[in-house]
Amino acid sequence: MDSAAPGHLLAESGRGAAIRFRSVAKRYRAHAVLREVSFEAPRGCSTAIAGINGAGKSTLLRCLLDFCQPDQGQILIGDRDHTRVDARACLGWLPERFAAPAHLSARECLHWLAALRGAELDSARAEMLGRELGLDAKAWQTRAQKLSKGTMQKLGLMSIALSPCPVWVLDEPTSGLDPQGRQVFLRLLHAARQSGRTVLFTSHALRDVALLCDQLVVLHDGAVRFCGAPADLAARYENADLEAAFLACIEEGGGKPSAARSHAAQASQGVTQ
Repeated sequence: MDSAAPGHLLAESGRGAAIRFRSVAKRYRAHAVLREVSFEAPRGCSTAIAGINGAGKSTLLRCLLDFCQPDQGQILIGDRDHTRVDARACLGWLPERFAAPAHLSARECLHWLAALRGAELDSARAEMLGRELGLDAKAWQTRAQKLSKGTMQKLGLMSIALSPCPVWVLDEPTSGLDPQGRQVFLRLLHAARQSGRTVLFTSHALRDVALLCDQLVVLHDGAVRFCGAPADLAARYENADLEAAFLACIEEGGGKPSAARSHAAQASQGVTQ
C-alpha cells in the first residue's frame, strides 16, 4: 500500500461524513457503557468527544477501531463498515497511553510505524518535530522501554503528524504532555484542520476542546447529551464559559454534580487519571 492509499480509500466513499455512529450500544455484563450513541464526524472538520472519566469515550473509539464489537448499531467510515480492514486504512490512531515496542529505539519506532502504513519516514521532518517537542537528542537512540511516559506520548504524536492518514483518531492526546508538547500539539492539530484532515478526539480538558474543535459531542453515562458547535452549548445554558455549560449539560437528568465538578476541575488543571 503506497502513501496515497489511505486518502484514496476515504475519497472514493464520496461526500458527507467521514465517520458515522448509528445507535451504537455496548454492555459489559450488566453495565451499559454506550447507550444508543448516534452522531457524525464531518469530513475535514475536528470533532471532540468530551466527558468525564467513565463516560464511554474510549470504549466508543475502541468500537470504531474494531478492538471490541458493539452489541448493537452500526459504525461507518465513509460508506464502509468499520469492521473492514480497507475501511480503517485511512485512520491514524493515537491511544491515551502510546506504547512503542520495547526493543526499538525512538527512531526505529518511527520508521517501523511509517512502514506499517506503507510509507517512508520523512527523517528531516521527524528531526524538526523532535526539536519543536523538546525531544532529548539521546532519546532518538534510547530503547522505548526506558522512555518516560511524556516522551513516549510525544513519539506517538510525531508518528500521527508524519503519517499520510486523512483521518486522525486521538484518545486524550494531551495526556502526559508537558506545556511545550501541548503547544506543539495545538499547532499540529490546527495545521491538520487547515489541510483538510478529519480529526476525531476525546478529552475532558475543556480548555483544549474550546480551542481545537468545530463540533463538540458531550458524552455522559454512555449517552450523547449534546452535539453541535461549542458556542451553541455555551449559548444553550446562557454561559460564555464552556466548562460551566458542559457541567450544566451533564448534570441534567440525574447527573452527579460533585463528581462531575471534581473531574472537570482536574481537567482544567491538565490532570488526567
